[in-house]
Amino acid sequence: MPLSGHDERITPGARAMNLRRYNLVLLLLGVALGAALAVLLAREPSGDEETEQGSAPYAEVERAATAEVQAFLGIDHELVDEQAQTVLDGATGDFEEQYAAQLDSLKQSARAQESTAVATVLEVGISEIDRASATVLVAADTEVTSKSTAGEPRTVPWRIQLQLVEQDGRWLTSGLRFVG
Repeated sequence: MPLSGHDERITPGARAMNLRRYNLVLLLLGVALGAALAVLLAREPSGDEETEQGSAPYAEVERAATAEVQAFLGIDHELVDEQAQTVLDGATGDFEEQYAAQLDSLKQSARAQESTAVATVLEVGISEIDRASATVLVAADTEVTSKSTAGEPRTVPWRIQLQLVEQDGRWLTSGLRFVG
């Protein structure tokens, strides 16, 4: 006999009642879990999930950003006119205007210094994207030679943020700034 003075044995009827309660709780949990799973499976993918799956706009933005950074950072003092045109072909808006305004100075400096720079894009990360615009971060290196390096190659790291906009089926750079 227990110390409390009364018998604490569970009767078969009480055991059956506890078992019914336990089964009811399990049933309710199962229904709630099933409903949550159904909602998750029926939900349409968000833009982030489309990005993770490698959607076409994501790949197009990445290609456009890579091409623009390579054109922007690459210099050959003998081909500077063609290279500048490549940058302008991938540009629009404020970036296009600002680049065009600095073009004469850029060409003069590249020719005077006999500069060459080969750009290598290391990483591209899209931080924001929708159907009409994207923000892209690019890590790149350039291997530079010029009179100021005495003809010896020097590696220069770059971290660049680009704003891209979709125009007539093409992703063009509307903004470019150096970061980090």
